[in-house]
Amino acid sequence: MSTALSLISSVLHPYTCPCCGTITGAEDELCDYCHEMIERCDPAVRCMRCGLDKKLCQCKRHVFHFDGCVAPFKNSGIVRKAMHRFKFRRKLSSAGFFAKNMAFCVKNEYRDIKFDGVCFVPMHLKNRLMRGYNQSRILAEGVAKLLRLPVYDLLCCKRSGVSQHNLNEKQRFKNVKGLYSAKCDLSGKVLLLVDDIKTTGATLDACAKQLLAAGADGVYCVTALMSGKEKRK
Repeated sequence: MSTALSLISSVLHPYTCPCCGTITGAEDELCDYCHEMIERCDPAVRCMRCGLDKKLCQCKRHVFHFDGCVAPFKNSGIVRKAMHRFKFRRKLSSAGFFAKNMAFCVKNEYRDIKFDGVCFVPMHLKNRLMRGYNQSRILAEGVAKLLRLPVYDLLCCKRSGVSQHNLNEKQRFKNVKGLYSAKCDLSGKVLLLVDDIKTTGATLDACAKQLLAAGADGVYCVTALMSGKEKRK
């Protein structure tokens, strides 16, 4: 009976490629085209702290508060479009694909780290109500479930600031200064901080700073996408 129901469900609600929408054979599976075209981050050539390729390393310009940052995909091409649909067009079905690949990165690249929980970059209430959801929280919940860790709402956004999208690197760091605060004491905790995209690292750094100020022993980051090709001056 269960096999028959699964068959009927697959016909009525077929699995589709999370990047382009083409019908595929299994959940979270990319179509052949997207599998070939998607750009993945190479852990063998990344900086252990900022997460970028070593030739693009930011650590000469910034002393980050987080202990590391990893991501499965580069912020380009089809996967960038998929993230845009997830964030702004309510394509929430893509969350499972992103979370699955983010969890794999954590297991592979943070294999020696024992995390006490997962947290996420918050949104101001006004912005969350306008969008209807916090995409970083959705990703965090998916990652936490796969890693069998609790997910915590540990940070608050104190004001509805200017969007980071059109700001340069210096402006991004200035824009998030004092924007976040921790909600509780985090003494001794080692946390996995989740966001959708790392561009300059300003948002992740501001959040990590507050988590450490609240007593956390360490903060490691994972995002779905990692920027690095374009120059952020």
